[in-house]
Amino acid sequence: MATRKVLVGFAALALGASITASVATAFSPCSYPACGDKIAASGLSGQARGACIRQIMADCRTGLCSCTGGSPPCSCVCGDGLCGPLEDCSTCPQDCGPCSPTTTTTTTLPCSICFSTVSVPGQPPTAQCLGPCSRDNPCPIEPNILCLPVTELQSIGFPCECPTP
Repeated sequence: MATRKVLVGFAALALGASITASVATAFSPCSYPACGDKIAASGLSGQARGACIRQIMADCRTGLCSCTGGSPPCSCVCGDGLCGPLEDCSTCPQDCGPCSPTTTTTTTLPCSICFSTVSVPGQPPTAQCLGPCSRDNPCPIEPNILCLPVTELQSIGFPCECPTP
């Protein structure tokens, strides 16, 4: 009778282990069965296929891609119809589609202003914005007159403005 109880116990334990193993495999989103179609889509064989399997499984486990329909799909080669985590429109346009056209923005720098300061002891400095200046149109050569970017003058509190065309 004791032998029978031990055998029944071992049978129940083996059955439970096999059920647990099959359930764990069925629900693993990064298992070989879950990722098999992504690996097959690569069209690789031999060592290259082995490297693909390792890459896809590792990328899936770290959350970089999904073998079960998430985004992006796991992929290990360009040209398999899947835009994987290591691909984008510039590296693999046949899988990821063309890149959006880029626009170029031209920024005109603010003007520079001839700026004069006069200091009288005991009084705040008096400032004058004398007009635009540039390399081709320098300020007059006089003491205390500088050609400075208007943004610099504004940042230290002087209300100079660029002339409007």
